[in-house]
Amino acid sequence: MTSRARDGTDPAVTQAADFIKRCRQIVQQVIERHQWTLVPYEALVQEVLSCIEHGFVAEPWAATINIYCQYLYGACTGSEGPERQERGFIELNRYLYELSFRDVQDIPVDLREEAVNETLFRIWQKLDHYRKPSAFLSNATFELLNVIRPWWSRQHIVTPLEMIVDQPVAEAESDLAARVIDQEMQETVKRCFDATLRRHPRARQQLEAVWLKFIVQLDDTTISHYIGKPIATVHVLRSRGLRHLRHDPSWQQIARELDIFG
Repeated sequence: MTSRARDGTDPAVTQAADFIKRCRQIVQQVIERHQWTLVPYEALVQEVLSCIEHGFVAEPWAATINIYCQYLYGACTGSEGPERQERGFIELNRYLYELSFRDVQDIPVDLREEAVNETLFRIWQKLDHYRKPSAFLSNATFELLNVIRPWWSRQHIVTPLEMIVDQPVAEAESDLAARVIDQEMQETVKRCFDATLRRHPRARQQLEAVWLKFIVQLDDTTISHYIGKPIATVHVLRSRGLRHLRHDPSWQQIARELDIFG
């Protein structure tokens, strides 16, 4: 028999209602953050809830991105008509333009726009080759990184931690896999990484692999190109980085909040 709270409410029902409320809030945050309009809010909420219920994705933020990627891909292919295709590429253009500031801050506006336009052209050429619509924005990010790679400094590639953690994640577009980390959380993560680096000064790239995966939310293919290592090496680096961090009490709390295991 299901136990009830003193006020007669069923805890399971209350928990389910709270989760639905949280999903609604997250979907609203995502579509407002990116100005996404291809899917009505209520329809997207229902798809996110269904996606989580069926176990396809466990977390509302990731589910929202996953589902919207599929709509964005469908629109950009032109299969839904020219009007939807135009709207899809407008949204993709805006997403990539904001994303470009994460990797290259100090370039003229015309060059930034040129890089984004070149990225859009590459995406348009390869649309038929993207086999996983739910990873469409991840593929788009990979294309952008390839376009702007010549503007990266070697220092940026080798030691991006200082440059990344000093930027608010919510301002510097970074959500492929998609969580927003508030300023307090960022400071906690930075202190944790700094303390771990002091204890293990040779673990910089291992911590970088952790940061790029769980905080910046890049996929392993993009991380591989970003740090210039094979995907298998990325897995090893991240595993070792998590092993170092596991002994830090601050990281234990962060890992619980972000559902990071390893």
